[in-house]
Amino acid sequence: MAKRDHIPSRRTGKTPLGAKVFSYYTQEERRLLEKAAKQERRNLSSFVALAAIERAQPVLQLSA
Repeated sequence: MAKRDHIPSRRTGKTPLGAKVFSYYTQEERRLLEKAAKQERRNLSSFVALAAIERAQPVLQLSA
């Protein structure tokens, strides 16, 4: 497996989070997310948070 570009941790040097977010997935969705997170050597929570941030940024730029 060729290593992709390094994506830094979103938590490095940041202040603690102030809220929790709960997500619900089907078993198939969960397996997909876990597999992708494992490939990037991240935990599921970090993987989902990064994906949400990446998706939110272009959405907000389009509405600005």
